[in-house]
Amino acid sequence: MKPTPTAQDWHAHYAAGRDFRPLSDTERTILRERLARPDGAEVPRAMDVACGTGQLARLLAGLGYLVDAVDFAEAALERAAATSTSGITYHCRDVTTGDIAAVPAHDSRTYEVITLRRVLAHLPDRARTVAELAGLLAPDGILCVITPHADRQPEKLRGISLDDAEIALLTDGWEHTDRIEAGNSTVLLLRGPTCVPRSPR
Repeated sequence: MKPTPTAQDWHAHYAAGRDFRPLSDTERTILRERLARPDGAEVPRAMDVACGTGQLARLLAGLGYLVDAVDFAEAALERAAATSTSGITYHCRDVTTGDIAAVPAHDSRTYEVITLRRVLAHLPDRARTVAELAGLLAPDGILCVITPHADRQPEKLRGISLDDAEIALLTDGWEHTDRIEAGNSTVLLLRGPTCVPRSPR
């Protein structure tokens, strides 16, 4: 089994000038339609987990969210911050060690939207991470997961993808789940986590 890349591995990746797979036109359309600024939210907040160089964070900011963008690769955050976009705060945090809840977001510590794009399959404990993020959602908030689908990837990439059984496990325990296919990827919009303790407010 291929070892999980470390923060230093990803730092070296971004420091060498490499990047991550950009958002597709299909993904952009889905995100703009499904994550439009919610009615009645004066200052809607979003968190982008494993933000890389900030492409998705910038899209969320363009939709009107105040964004906390989180990654554990310092070189990625340096490159992201070099692209000046109002409404985004970058944080160096490691989602794999459980310190994502330490992001100094704001007093209520809740988000209307939390996004994880092409990262969940890399995590050593997906269930724990999803539970932690669910606890940071506002009551009507959305956890948006974008993952490569294993059945639509070359064999060498199946290890960084999720199959239908893994997706079913991920969607279990949510009151509302929407699934949208986007080329080689699957987009999940999860609302209403059940039996998940909320973070203190």
